[in-house]
Amino acid sequence: MDANNTNKTHEGLAQGMSNIYDEVSTSVASAIKQDLVEHFGKGLYYHLKNGEKPINAEQQAYIAETFAKHGVTTSPVYDKML
Repeated sequence: MDANNTNKTHEGLAQGMSNIYDEVSTSVASAIKQDLVEHFGKGLYYHLKNGEKPINAEQQAYIAETFAKHGVTTSPVYDKML
């Protein structure tokens, strides 16, 4: 994670990603999801998405990088910050 990153999303644990794709097109959401499933594995991806496991700072950073890679300029929004 970039030491200069001041995004509050990355400061603590997050929980759930049920609406994380709401602000992106279907095609972009599909590409992001594919990258996240490839990185985390299908099981962990769905545990994180459904809020069954907390999303740590490193995972949040990877998710944000993946959104940026696909041209999304806003930070991912999680269901809850812990």
